[in-house]
Amino acid sequence: MRNNQLIASVLALGLLGSAHAFAQDDDTMIVIDEDATPEDIVNVLQLPEMASETAVDASARGLGTATEAREDGRAFGQRQAEEGRAFGREQAEAARERAQDARESAGESARDQAQERARDMARPGGPPDDRPGPPTTPPTP
Repeated sequence: MRNNQLIASVLALGLLGSAHAFAQDDDTMIVIDEDATPEDIVNVLQLPEMASETAVDASARGLGTATEAREDGRAFGQRQAEEGRAFGREQAEAARERAQDARESAGESARDQAQERARDMARPGGPPDDRPGPPTTPPTP
C-alpha cells in the first residue's frame, strides 16, 4: 500500500513539474487563410534570435569548408573544360587531315582512271587488252 502511495506521489509531482516546463516554451499560433499554400506557412517559420557560440563556430567551419570545396570544384571544372577543348581541337585537326588525305587519294585515283581510259581510247585497233574476248564455241564431239 505504501508503494502505491509513493508511486502516485512521484507521478503527481512529475505532472506538476512538466506543466511548468511546458509553460516556458514560447509557441505562437497563427490562424491562416483557407486558401493559404504550404509556401506561405514555411515562409512564416523563424529560427531563434540568438544562436549558440558552438553553432556559430560550427557554421563558420562549415562555410569555410564549403567555400574551399566550391573553389576546388571550380578549378577542377575549368581544368576539365580546358582538357576537353584541347581534345576537341586535336580530334578536329585529325579529322581535317583524314578528310584531306581522302580527297587527295580520291583525286589521284580518279586521275589515274581517267589517264588509263584515255590511253585505252588512243590505242588503235580495238578494245583495250584487259577486256574479255568473244566466247568461243565448244568443240563438237
